[in-house]
Amino acid sequence: MGNTCSSIHIAWRGAVDDAARAISRSYGKLGYERTKKAPAEGGKHVVLLARAGQPYISVYDSDNAKLDSGELKDLALAASKAMRTAAVFTSLYDSDTYEFVVFANGRQVDLLMSGAESYNGPMKRLSDKSRAAKWSSLFGRTLSTDQIKQVVAHQTAFADGVIAGLGELIGLRGGQPQMNYEDFLDGGEEITAQLYFKRKPAAVSEVPAGEIRLANGYDPDDTRMLLVYPASWPVPVGIPTNVRWMILSQGAGFDAGTATIRVSGPGGPVLSKGAMRGFKFHNGQISGDLETRPTDKDHVKDYYAFEVVPITPATSESQLYRAQVRNLGIPPTTPKRTTEILILLVLYDLQFQTAGEWEINVSLQLGADREYTYGLPPLRIAALEPGWLPVVSGLNPKTTYNRSNFSADLRTEQDNLRELADKQSRIKDDRRLIHPAIASSVAILKDAGQATLDACKTWLEAWLRPLAEQGQGEIRINTEKKLPPGAFKPSKTRKSLPANAFLEDKAWAALFDYEKNYQSVLISFVPGDRELPVAGIGLQYSHEEAYFPDYLRPGSVHAAQMARTLSVMRGHPFTEETYSGTLHAFQWVTNDAECYAWLKTSASDMAQRLDWFAARNAPLQAWNNQCTWVPMFDQAAHIKPTLYEDHSVLNWFRGVEGGGGLYRRRMSVQWCSNVLRMLAPHMWLCRNLIDQVDRTALERVAQVSETNGVFKVALRPGCSLEELELVLLPILPVESVRISVV
Repeated sequence: MGNTCSSIHIAWRGAVDDAARAISRSYGKLGYERTKKAPAEGGKHVVLLARAGQPYISVYDSDNAKLDSGELKDLALAASKAMRTAAVFTSLYDSDTYEFVVFANGRQVDLLMSGAESYNGPMKRLSDKSRAAKWSSLFGRTLSTDQIKQVVAHQTAFADGVIAGLGELIGLRGGQPQMNYEDFLDGGEEITAQLYFKRKPAAVSEVPAGEIRLANGYDPDDTRMLLVYPASWPVPVGIPTNVRWMILSQGAGFDAGTATIRVSGPGGPVLSKGAMRGFKFHNGQISGDLETRPTDKDHVKDYYAFEVVPITPATSESQLYRAQVRNLGIPPTTPKRTTEILILLVLYDLQFQTAGEWEINVSLQLGADREYTYGLPPLRIAALEPGWLPVVSGLNPKTTYNRSNFSADLRTEQDNLRELADKQSRIKDDRRLIHPAIASSVAILKDAGQATLDACKTWLEAWLRPLAEQGQGEIRINTEKKLPPGAFKPSKTRKSLPANAFLEDKAWAALFDYEKNYQSVLISFVPGDRELPVAGIGLQYSHEEAYFPDYLRPGSVHAAQMARTLSVMRGHPFTEETYSGTLHAFQWVTNDAECYAWLKTSASDMAQRLDWFAARNAPLQAWNNQCTWVPMFDQAAHIKPTLYEDHSVLNWFRGVEGGGGLYRRRMSVQWCSNVLRMLAPHMWLCRNLIDQVDRTALERVAQVSETNGVFKVALRPGCSLEELELVLLPILPVESVRISVV
């Protein structure tokens, strides 16, 4: 028999006692409580190992010494969030197969494993081209695509070599991934710390015994198509598309069922295959297979797949399909479970052969006699032909993009070129910029304290006021405080208020109090008959003060890098500036008549309200736009680009010519007064931005007017965004010196 073991390894350079407390809290999330000594029976013993010179603390669990029940993956997920770091789950089975699962900040981000070509689960797997960049960022080491591929492809008689090689790449040495909990029992291995746990008393389930009960789950990545309903999500015509639903099982188990699928719209997609499978789910992330997973010999790619069969003749308006779902194996939810049960339903390779819009409705019939019926949330899909290819993508046919001299280092240049090719291949099939699912207005202002916040309050409150007058639904509020120096986890709050009373609640006024020190305030409106928001507002500041305190003065490393980055991007010198922060304020609504009616607004009304606000408050930049994007910017754990920035081939991770990563720089005054974050037909630009473009050329494609030192730019009728973009090339979020107009 070869080596069989499982463990997790948390990137950590702090005190062991701090790590032990965080790991204990993470076990608490799994349904355990810490005890001072080993419980009399049914307890858990955990060994922590932190070797000198190793930037990791390893966790060995008595209940998961050889095979992980799913708890270790759950623990890695929870601990990476609690400790704001990266964690790796490793396992070996008889030295023949391995798993290497990467987590970061409460998210599962990558997976390497034996037989990856047959893996059909939803755990995220990075492409070869993006894996090296992500790992370099997470583990603080410079790694290349070739280094990782060579380790994985290295053919030996045992999988131990792959695990050891991957550990070496990320700085995890000394055989820690190949050790077993039992290795510590005879005193042969050192123990840094020991923890003991017992299960918490189980809560009584509210679901009657034997009753199947399901609930909808949502994820911004896996089920993003559902998030814009009742608007539609755009996909390319003729290119296969997968559609996903997430379902939480909260009651009795079941083994099979039937799915009835109705596709409404002209004609219909090519639809023939789907799959339905259960997973352990913890803290919003899939953390492993269920205990009912099939044996290894049955665990093949198509094991969970089912055939989708049309059961009615195609009509001009709808098509009905049915599928027999087998091999599902969902166990019951019991008080002793430490994780939720997630079911993932996927319809594979839908192909829409013509442009148009369709709605998909799915109903499940489950149980021995199919007695339980559950309707999944509907979604709409819009199939679109190719449209505008932004100049910032390097793909616009009216420009040429210079791919030479990405770096003086040949290996880095090769990585850049691979990443560029991967990014551009995805941009070609992305239709979000040209599809108006969401209407939004964004204003970026210098942070002048309470005065800036007061101005935003007037603008945003006036737009939301009709919700209070109608009195239906709820207002959901999510906040994060600014990080104090040295801290790594922000204080967060969540609160829901009835829509008819939110403006009078004392919590509402506190959101606009600068002394409360909020970094992010996200407010959304959910109608009474819906689960998901259809409109919202936001206030978001940057985190640079906490992350880079030496940003605050010229002559610092970061100030020099910012000036050099802009100089290289534009081909002319920029001076170093004292750092100052911004406030990004925004409002958005789903582009649907019913959603507009709740707010008594429209896309044109939103544009007029933005004009009123911008003329009085002189933003650095502002825009009103319609595309498939809900505004979201920086938070402690998330650094979000605009949709337009996401289409740029500027390498945000590697930076520009040694300028360092650009992610968090986008929220500073210097960046926002020199780089346009979003292209839209209706914008406001500060003088520093307008002075960097050809004013005469701009006025040929847009109406330009000045108020209070800021300039309104409105696309002229008959002119295109492409024409506007070409004129604004000197201020776009891209290395404009690489782009030449043909």
